[in-house]
Amino acid sequence: MIKFIAKPHTDWKDSAVSVAIAVALTLVISLLVLAVTAKQPVTALWEMMTYPYQGGTVAVQWGKALNRAAYLAVIAMGLSIGYRANVWNIGAEGQFALGGIGALGIWLLFGQPDSVFFLPILIISGVAAGMIWAAIPALLKNQFNTNELLVSLMMVYIGAQMLFFLSNGPWEGPVKYSPPQSDKLPESLRLAPLIAVAAKLHWGVILAAIVCVVLGSVLSFTLLGYRLSVAEQTPKAERYAGFNPKSTVWIAFLVSGGLAGLMGAVYLSGDIGFLTEQSNFLQGFGFTAIVIAFLGRLHPLGIVLAALFIGYVNGGATWVQANLREDDSIAGYVEVIALFSTLATAILVSHKIEFLGLLRSRRPESEAQ
Repeated sequence: MIKFIAKPHTDWKDSAVSVAIAVALTLVISLLVLAVTAKQPVTALWEMMTYPYQGGTVAVQWGKALNRAAYLAVIAMGLSIGYRANVWNIGAEGQFALGGIGALGIWLLFGQPDSVFFLPILIISGVAAGMIWAAIPALLKNQFNTNELLVSLMMVYIGAQMLFFLSNGPWEGPVKYSPPQSDKLPESLRLAPLIAVAAKLHWGVILAAIVCVVLGSVLSFTLLGYRLSVAEQTPKAERYAGFNPKSTVWIAFLVSGGLAGLMGAVYLSGDIGFLTEQSNFLQGFGFTAIVIAFLGRLHPLGIVLAALFIGYVNGGATWVQANLREDDSIAGYVEVIALFSTLATAILVSHKIEFLGLLRSRRPESEAQ
């Protein structure tokens, strides 16, 4: 019998080792899967891992990968605050959607201004909308002791339906598209590219990097970080330390919801430029970020590394799918392999393994001696 025993403490080295092993596992398992599903398995795997350098689109492809990693890292970092304190917000996808809705809504409310000075208001409105959406499960948790996991998940589907309703109804632009979409933001409200040759790499990545550094420092070196580490043990330990568990719920939901909303507004301004129905606006960032938070072991550095890895692998799988004309599900296969590889290595790195049968069989021999 095999028993997994959690290590009492893990650090950034464990997170780095976990992601490094996951890369190797992903390559091996992906090759096996591609050998069965792909027409050119070796070529597909090679191009998947080197896709930024295929076809002369290095800067563009790196830009897409870094953008995706930025969204995942910030959302996962916010979720990790609650998870450290055993507060389970799994509704980041809905809070991301509300970030986009809030950002576009404030632009429409003020008569569609065309000024770069309105951009901060756009972003702040996205943050506020995400926080308001996250406040609903927090309020129900604190006042009625509802299950925050179920309520936050339910709010995702309500947010998705709001996207559908608004883009197909009151916010649909005068020009008809399929699927329907709102008016496009003017160029003055679009996040500019960091460098001209990488049009997809915008200033949202720098904003995400700043958020990650600040939040990582707060979690590692402040009273809030200590408070969350105490709450991670048991609610009783939190009370004995003089902290109010209800305020911890509010902090966890408002921060994580605000950061998801921030990324929703950044995605609207930096990537897509308009609001459309859920299947085109929502890219699964909120759900993937949940996994990344745990893949990174709830540690800031681990989360960033996991986000970079998943962002890169997803881009490579999409490239192979589009350019080698492989099966449409290859991107999904590879991303799932990457997620499970990272999850498996995270478990192995954070636990000691004991073979109980072997220990028991050796015990009488040692006692006899």
